[in-house]
Amino acid sequence: MPFLNQAGLLALLSLIPFIILYLRRPKPQDRVIPSLMFILQNKKTSTKNSFLRNFLTNLLFFIQILALIGLSVSVAQPYIKLPYDITLENTIIILDASASMQAEDGGKTRFEKAVKEAKSVLSGKNSIILAEHIPLIILEEEDQKVAADILGNLKPKATTTNLRDAMLLAKDILGDRPGRIVIISDFSNVDVSDLLVVKRTLSSEDVVVNFIDASNNAENAGIVNLDIGKHSIKASVKNFNPVNKQVNLKLVKDGKTISESGKFDVLPNSIETFVFDDTPAGLSTIELEPKDDLMVDNTVYISAPLKQKINVLLITNSHNTYIENALLASRDVSLNIVNPPVLTVNTHGERIEPFKHDVIIINKINNVGGRDGILPGTFQDLSAYVKNGGKLVITAQDDLMQFNMADLGIVSLSKLVPDTKRVCMDTINELTKDFKNSPCFATVSNYFDAAADKDTKVIASVESAPILALKDNVKGKVFYYGIFDDASDFKSLPSYPIFWNSLVNFLAETEDIRDFNSKTGKVVTIGEQRVKTPSSSLTTSKLIFDESGYYEFDDKKFAANLIDETESDVTKGSTLEKESESSDILKEASTERDFSISPLILIAVFLLLCFEVFYIKRRGDL
Repeated sequence: MPFLNQAGLLALLSLIPFIILYLRRPKPQDRVIPSLMFILQNKKTSTKNSFLRNFLTNLLFFIQILALIGLSVSVAQPYIKLPYDITLENTIIILDASASMQAEDGGKTRFEKAVKEAKSVLSGKNSIILAEHIPLIILEEEDQKVAADILGNLKPKATTTNLRDAMLLAKDILGDRPGRIVIISDFSNVDVSDLLVVKRTLSSEDVVVNFIDASNNAENAGIVNLDIGKHSIKASVKNFNPVNKQVNLKLVKDGKTISESGKFDVLPNSIETFVFDDTPAGLSTIELEPKDDLMVDNTVYISAPLKQKINVLLITNSHNTYIENALLASRDVSLNIVNPPVLTVNTHGERIEPFKHDVIIINKINNVGGRDGILPGTFQDLSAYVKNGGKLVITAQDDLMQFNMADLGIVSLSKLVPDTKRVCMDTINELTKDFKNSPCFATVSNYFDAAADKDTKVIASVESAPILALKDNVKGKVFYYGIFDDASDFKSLPSYPIFWNSLVNFLAETEDIRDFNSKTGKVVTIGEQRVKTPSSSLTTSKLIFDESGYYEFDDKKFAANLIDETESDVTKGSTLEKESESSDILKEASTERDFSISPLILIAVFLLLCFEVFYIKRRGDL
């Protein structure tokens, strides 16, 4: 028999003094009684056997010596090895809650199948982890009833899955304790080899890992790409089936179809794209018909800010300028044009308030003293406009150095350089992102040699001379446009009107529609507040877009959609099918475990002592 504390066996040495004390009982005195003389003489003939008879005839001696042996052995902590089911104490269920688990077959989803399997493997203590894009602990160390109730209320999400991180999270819950981790998933589009590496690591730490395949046979065609612009929406549909699929896309607002693609064919494993020419303001949806086994990618949700025109004032003494034409072509701009010196009446003869516009652009104006020159003090008024939050654009012209622009000059001009050069980007931001693939986007034949003032951000330059520059002036902004349109090819490029549209939107700080539409799985940090989700309401400071639909916080409405080609591909079988580790039947995981028998020995000693008391009382000595 093995012992955890072999030194404890030294306690058996206590038997020696016990036996000595037992044998050294007081010797009886001799008394001569005539009537017992013959009996005593008969007893003397057997004194030589009295030593052995002391042991054989005294039951109390055996009881006491057994009790002493038991106490001594228990100090040594004896143990035995017995088979033990390590899953009885801790079972952690990792439930795939990704979008693909919503795929139906025979009226039941993969997730419903997974929940049924999960209920069948519950044990004494149960924890539940939802394997979403970010794994989430739903339950920790509860009994079967509580776990079963929780499982019955769970719903799949509209995100991708992350089984590997979920398995590592499960190990954190177990700590150093033995237990079982059960992963229930369709194992669709996951790296099984990665999961097997984690499994082997966990198995070496006395953790049993089981995989249960919850996949089914499904067909699907879904919206796998969505490009939402301010004025158009591009939706791409992929057919994951091995046969042609005829589909129809509908743009729906307030329950009414406002635009429709009409039926078109999508070849097997192919993508077709349709463009809706208008983006409805507010909330709308694009719906894919007909229905199939995965509905989460058949509807996409769209949130667009209410369309408001940007009020732009163009101050110029020229007519039909390139900038004017670019702004008139923009669907985002409401343009007023004034000819100095008068700024309060536009070219249509309408009275306006010049300094209440969102953006003011100065382009090709006459100086003070010139014919129809700008009035003295106009730049002081423009400076006050900027300080109060206005946005001003100053464009290059030959005599710009002669203007007294108050404190609005954000670059220091030195001379006009008649040299052909390329204009290249220095900064990529919201304004210049369309040029990131072509950083040198234009050619000029003359430009101002200049230097940026303090706190001026150079966006584009020729050599070292700033051509496009921006300066934040407390509340407002001043933008320098140093390209001479008459001496540049920029005006004839398709990017020219795009640039001016982007510039006024950038300066006016209009809300970008892309900020209102996200893919599921995104995590945003917000101030502690009440948030309305597609299915419920909650108070939080960190929000996960894990459902397709609309979210409302910060007094705004946002849309989230799956838009994941791999997650929509539910027609593939489980990638776990060919792995030996996969099984639909969970077997009891037994191992040998050390069980201490010291408690049993102590119980036996206690019973012996109880019997001793009973025997003494029965004998009449008590």
